[in-house]
Amino acid sequence: MNIDTIAGEGTQTKGDFKRGLGEVTGDQQLQQDGTADQLSGSLRKGIGQVRDFARKNPAATYTAAGIFGLALLNSLRGKGGTSGRSKRA
Repeated sequence: MNIDTIAGEGTQTKGDFKRGLGEVTGDQQLQQDGTADQLSGSLRKGIGQVRDFARKNPAATYTAAGIFGLALLNSLRGKGGTSGRSKRA
């Protein structure tokens, strides 16, 4: 577990509390703030889990990064599964 995972769980819990309090009091702004905190916490927790995975499995991480890089290069070059020929109208 790293700081991102821990902080994400804390933010998510804070969001749960805010949302629940907003529902009890009927405060829609507090509910929206709680939902935003929940989403932010989930995202940060997910980033922490990816970092933990990368530390435990460096070979798989390098492979995934290489595949992502090749896909990105191909899409930037215009080779995203279409032929290089232009269509005539």
